[in-house]
Amino acid sequence: MKILSAAQMNWVDGETIKDQQISSLDLMERAATRVFEEIKQCYPSMERYSFYIFCGKGNNGGDGLVLARLLDQQQAKVRVYLIDADDYTMDNLANQKRLPGTMIQKITDTDQLEIPSEVIVLDCLFGYGLSRTLTQNWSQLITTINTSGAKIFSIDMPSGLLADDKTPLDAPIVQADMVYTFQSPKLALLLPQNQAWVKDFKILNINLSQSAFDRINSNYLYVDQALIRSFYRKRGKFDHKGIFGHVLIAGGSRGKMGAVQLALKAALRSGCGLASAYIPACGYSILQTAVPEAMVITDPEDAIITRFPPTESFQAIGLGIGMGTAQYTVDALKVFIAAMNDTPLVLDADALNILALESDLWPLVPKGTVLTPHPKELRRILGVWQDDFEKIAKAKVFAHKYHLYVLIKGANSAMVMPDGEVYFNSTGNVGMATGGSGDVLTGILTSLLGQGYSSKEALLMGVYLHGRAADIAVNRLGVDSLLPSDTIDYLSAAFIELTQGNDGLVY
Repeated sequence: MKILSAAQMNWVDGETIKDQQISSLDLMERAATRVFEEIKQCYPSMERYSFYIFCGKGNNGGDGLVLARLLDQQQAKVRVYLIDADDYTMDNLANQKRLPGTMIQKITDTDQLEIPSEVIVLDCLFGYGLSRTLTQNWSQLITTINTSGAKIFSIDMPSGLLADDKTPLDAPIVQADMVYTFQSPKLALLLPQNQAWVKDFKILNINLSQSAFDRINSNYLYVDQALIRSFYRKRGKFDHKGIFGHVLIAGGSRGKMGAVQLALKAALRSGCGLASAYIPACGYSILQTAVPEAMVITDPEDAIITRFPPTESFQAIGLGIGMGTAQYTVDALKVFIAAMNDTPLVLDADALNILALESDLWPLVPKGTVLTPHPKELRRILGVWQDDFEKIAKAKVFAHKYHLYVLIKGANSAMVMPDGEVYFNSTGNVGMATGGSGDVLTGILTSLLGQGYSSKEALLMGVYLHGRAADIAVNRLGVDSLLPSDTIDYLSAAFIELTQGNDGLVY
């Protein structure tokens, strides 16, 4: 799914009106009706609820006016607070006339209002078309909304948040509990720096012109099940383990064998034919007992890795988890990278920490390698950044320079491709924010590479499945109790969904 800029979305809206031979007023009615349907699912007995709808002078305000009419028809209690202006859009004016005048109260951005905590606020002040930061004149109204204690739904965008650019932290911005955005996620909704204003969002399909979407280009994309299913390979009746690859997980040090164990289990659960581990000798009994399906090769040293085995017999290698940065290990990684062939490679954790200190090795890292740093590791690699836009820009430069695939972990993890494309993931939850989650992902990615998926495919599919398995698991366990091993246990359910094309199974 393409992520479009505000200008591109505006163009698609216009093309939809032409292609489908409808009016802009019809399109507004369609969009608002979809929001109404979602709200009705949340509050089926609408006559019991009061809605305060804040409407601007543009088409986002027009959406709010349509919502007011639809809610009123369901006997909900509705108050419309409309910003007083001389230049309403035509569709906004048309929908004002469809409401009884007694329902609308015109206000300025500095009026004193009281919003009871038990009402439901619909924020329709500004949509994706907002092109500049709101002035502090708006602070009083928006602060009143934010501090009301009411449930806040923003339509398309939280008012005050710019869709495509950095919004200053001190700008007036509505803090939305839920954002209903149309057809395609807006870039700002996906960035961690905006989490204070976007607690959650949902994409509503309003049947904009598919032809228009196909004709427009974007380097930002959103990973959903349809994308993953487009290249997912179902197994054939006569397939055997030799087809699905032999992968190697290399890492571990004394006290950190759990990382390798998690990665091995995740790799096997993700479908590789064979899995081996390369570890310090102290972990031999642990892994042979904990993961009997895997094979184990040990380093001559007991507590750390001092060398790496030949790699010719492996179809993919995941390296670095729990490995430590002892000097012998650093020296071994230097030799390994310098001698590396074209075997697909995933680098994580201490492999990345060593490379960040030995930056002259980056040109030697095989092209197509997948990097999976957590935020601190990413900062060691890229240096400091001021905001998420700069972080992504730096990652794009780095990925292009060395032809690497870079994962930026977090909610809606960003996957940066060497060609400049950036994919944002649609799965996952805060329960994954615990030690060991990255080790599970390393195992999944290594397994998919070993099965013959390209670096791009493995990264997209691996991050999606990792998050989806965790989403299924939290339905049973909750976000507070989720463990990385739970995510491994539910990988099978995520694969079943992918096979069946169903993303709504209940577990």
